[in-house]
Amino acid sequence: MKILITGGKSVQALKLVAAYVNDTVIMADYGEVPVFPSVKYQFVSLGERNDEIIAHNLLNHCLDLEVNTIVPLHAFEIDQVAKASVLFEEFNIQVLIPESNHIIAQ
Repeated sequence: MKILITGGKSVQALKLVAAYVNDTVIMADYGEVPVFPSVKYQFVSLGERNDEIIAHNLLNHCLDLEVNTIVPLHAFEIDQVAKASVLFEEFNIQVLIPESNHIIAQ
């Protein structure tokens, strides 16, 4: 399974990687992301943050990267992705909403 975790530069995202040891994990975040090789995950930039198209941007990245599951960690993403969850499901992308202690408040 291929999983995209947003907030990829955060401690919360790095902690979640351990839960997906048998999966391909993509750590995504806005703006610049680290560029270094890792056997556990890869980093991808989601571009500059634009609150008007959050769900659309995330769906496009999921489709481009052939992701099966998305875990949005930023608080500003969760409501938008939850509202669009039916659209994600139409493309066979499962949306996993994290527990509150994993959400990145901003």
